[in-house]
Amino acid sequence: MFNTILGEEFLFRGVLLPKMEGVFGCGSWVANSVLFALYHVHQPSGILDSVITGLLYTYPAYRYRSTWMSIILHSAQSVFFAFLVLGIVLGLA
Repeated sequence: MFNTILGEEFLFRGVLLPKMEGVFGCGSWVANSVLFALYHVHQPSGILDSVITGLLYTYPAYRYRSTWMSIILHSAQSVFFAFLVLGIVLGLA
């Protein structure tokens, strides 16, 4: 949870996205998504997935000038997978 909110979302959408707007203009949210995918280069099979999810997380932050929607979307994904793994481990799924 701390990595999702304080790490990725605060860094990419809270700090870098506003600064990237001065350089990339309207395309800053796409550039931020590519940078987000490069941050996940340690998962080579998921780089394309990181670009797509990065676009889904970054556009609301760009559009509404707030990181809250990105935090909610990213956290919902993490909570979903946590419950999925917990269900598998406990034999409920």
